Amino acid sequence: MKIFSGCLATETNTFSPIPTGLDDFTQIRTDDITTGTHSLNDIPPFDVWQSKARARGDDFIFSSFAYAQPAGLTTRLAYEHLRDELLNHLRDSGPVDIVLLFLHGAMMAQGYDDCEGDMLVRARKIVGPDVTIAVELDLHCHLTQQMIRSATLMNTFKEYPHVDVSARGKELFDM
Repeated sequence: MKIFSGCLATETNTFSPIPTGLDDFTQIRTDDITTGTHSLNDIPPFDVWQSKARARGDDFIFSSFAYAQPAGLTTRLAYEHLRDELLNHLRDSGPVDIVLLFLHGAMMAQGYDDCEGDMLVRARKIVGPDVTIAVELDLHCHLTQQMIRSATLMNTFKEYPHVDVSARGKELFDM
């Protein structure tokens, strides 16, 4: 199996006047992993996903990790840049069997009230109707019709503080 993975996540507080820009995201890319600057072992749930994929002999593709602390609306430029980077990598990875995404579920950007729904609709168009798209979400996410229609599986954290990210990632992978 060929498994593609990536993350684009932040929690948007629409009442906050502080926008979330590109520089507010911690960004880790494939090159950061291959050069040893970062390790997937330090990024839940990617640590679990990679380990389980390797144990099964699957081809595991890590695309990118972009995470920002909660703040105001994400700028359109930041969201579209990070979204397109991840989706272009998905497209360039050729046919995949599974897409594993770590999203927040409460991200909004200028011009996008449902970033996760937008991301999932676009991912579904790339991979087609028969590929599994599995998503891990924060426990207080918003579930929209776009998300429900576009994802095959969704799993949320169950604990706060979020000490169960890897455990929920394992559950999602096993599903």
